Amino acid sequence: MKTTATWNLLKLLLVLGVVCSFAFTADAQNYYPATIGNEWVLESTDGKQRQTYTLEKPEDFADQEFILLKIATEAVQQGKVIDTDKYFVTVDDEGIKLHKTTLQQTIGATVATAAANFPTPTLFFPKVLTEGDRWQIAADTEILKLPIKTITTLEIVGFEDVVTPVGTFQNCAKIALTVSITSAVLNLAPTTSYQWLAPNVGPIKYETSDGMVFEAISFKLLPPPVKEAQSPPAWQLPSLEFQVTGSRVGGILNAKILENVEDYVSEVHNLGIVAVTGGIVPPGDGTGFATNFERKQDLWVAGIFANAPIVGTITLFAENDKGRTPVTIKVTINQ
Repeated sequence: MKTTATWNLLKLLLVLGVVCSFAFTADAQNYYPATIGNEWVLESTDGKQRQTYTLEKPEDFADQEFILLKIATEAVQQGKVIDTDKYFVTVDDEGIKLHKTTLQQTIGATVATAAANFPTPTLFFPKVLTEGDRWQIAADTEILKLPIKTITTLEIVGFEDVVTPVGTFQNCAKIALTVSITSAVLNLAPTTSYQWLAPNVGPIKYETSDGMVFEAISFKLLPPPVKEAQSPPAWQLPSLEFQVTGSRVGGILNAKILENVEDYVSEVHNLGIVAVTGGIVPPGDGTGFATNFERKQDLWVAGIFANAPIVGTITLFAENDKGRTPVTIKVTINQ
């Protein structure tokens, strides 16, 4: 058996092990509700420790783009918080993205801190949980001036019913978290813990690699926020007149007028062309939108090579659920 001091240090080293004991998104079958103000309380079956998960708006102005998950672990008999962990995430179409984390752990009279930053956000949890799915999270940090690298492998190992003091939850996702730690002076074997997430509720059970089991004793779920009313798209083009040098493709002279057109219009769902005039050829004959490597749209305009310089107008539209907004630009294509 590990001593208490050794276990506390190991817990701190598992930088992402506790992170993965919770996740959130807004899928149809919501295993991880994302509303700020939600709270979950899990208590160890021996009654000695309690974990309180809260979703909050970060206090720091620089972190306002994130959702803050804060986990406070309390020694019940002493009524004392022994560690506080903070995780800064965002949610997109792929799922949960982790941006940074800070962990504070009390080890005797010492408060040790570990921090990990992800300049490129790492996938925390995919939007859809499917049995057999596996993915990894790698983090570099430093604890007591000791460089540490952790790799957490997550796997959806099944779906099952779970009984807790607050009720029985069906079809819970069981997730195995295997953490490997490497450093210049430590040689620790990988550890595996397990997390259970209930649909439309969130975290309801957690088992550490030492067999300590936490079960939900209460939770508070707020309704999701009402989505702000959307406005029709608004164009913000750098100019309404473009003069460019084109390239010859057969009998066509074409030129890229705008890159990443979505960057010049707000709240857009769809782009299109209403009309062209002058020497510009119709959409589909060299005039139109093309998807680039960033999966955004570039605008190309073309005309008959023999007629260069080509002068004309093109009327674009941008639309969303609230309407369509047109804009007309003048284009001159030179040889």
